Amino acid sequence: MQINQRWLSIAILILCLVAIPVSILGAAKRSSNEDSQVASNKSESLSSYIDYDHISVIRLSGIIVDDEDDSSLFSKKNTAGAVLKQLRKAVKNDHIKGVLFRVDSPGGTVPTSQEIADEIKTLKEEKKPIVVSMGDVAASGGYYVSCNADKIVADSGTITGSIGVIMSTVNFKGLGDKLGLQPQVIKSGQFKDIGSPYRAMTVEEKSILQGLILDAYDQFTSEISQGRKIPIEAVRKIADGRIYSGRQALKLNLVDKLGGYTMAVDLLQDICKERYGNKAKLPVKEASPRSHLAAFLESVIGGENLPFVQSASYDQIGFSALVPESLKSKYSHQPLWLMP
Repeated sequence: MQINQRWLSIAILILCLVAIPVSILGAAKRSSNEDSQVASNKSESLSSYIDYDHISVIRLSGIIVDDEDDSSLFSKKNTAGAVLKQLRKAVKNDHIKGVLFRVDSPGGTVPTSQEIADEIKTLKEEKKPIVVSMGDVAASGGYYVSCNADKIVADSGTITGSIGVIMSTVNFKGLGDKLGLQPQVIKSGQFKDIGSPYRAMTVEEKSILQGLILDAYDQFTSEISQGRKIPIEAVRKIADGRIYSGRQALKLNLVDKLGGYTMAVDLLQDICKERYGNKAKLPVKEASPRSHLAAFLESVIGGENLPFVQSASYDQIGFSALVPESLKSKYSHQPLWLMP
């Protein structure tokens, strides 16, 4: 009995010692909003002494949406939110001489795709070259965020294109009538429940939504025309929503070269040498690797797609952490503007 009490005391002591740094980290995080500007200045001052000129690799994976805060220990670092932070850092950091943007995305919402595209244009305004390397798929919104790069490299089998905008709804009225469901809607204006699944859409409502989609489509095609220097009429001929292989995209001037990641890096190195007058190649550095804790768990358990490593927040480890992202509530409703 005495031995058990001794071990219990030791265990409690260890837990207390572990709790102290965790509490300190938590307090530091809570106060970070108030001191963010000061901390940012200190961080930039420190990085100027330890950083070096290099090419930064930024990776975008999955659906392009305005995702949740990605600052937790378990967060995945290739989301749209993380990419925006990395691009802004690349604009401000004088040691980042070029960006290799690795895109593997089937698309996403219009506003978030536009925000990433705007950051890429800002990067170019700072005279920092950016080359896109397309992965398995870089279609729709994935192509939108790519089209303003200095150069685009795709594999011959990469799926790209799908230039267009879509909005879809489901009408449950027939099913509701069979079940005896009678929805009651109280609204402030005629079109406040436009797109409701509980009734048929009116002709006027269809016209309103069609105008919205066509306006977004015009923005999309104009961005491609400017970024790729293709006449807008030529863009609209190929922007009917169809997908293209990398080889087909090359013939249509949607990409510049066929090849993989290595070719894209070599192309960016050549651009940097010409722009900065370098003789040697620049070091290549990942912009923001996955968290140390996530990497450790993956190395112990195995696999890169563990649901709880990808999506669980620091303070919400439980059943919800095991639910795939596609089944969570934030994906149960399709955004109004979607580049699928």
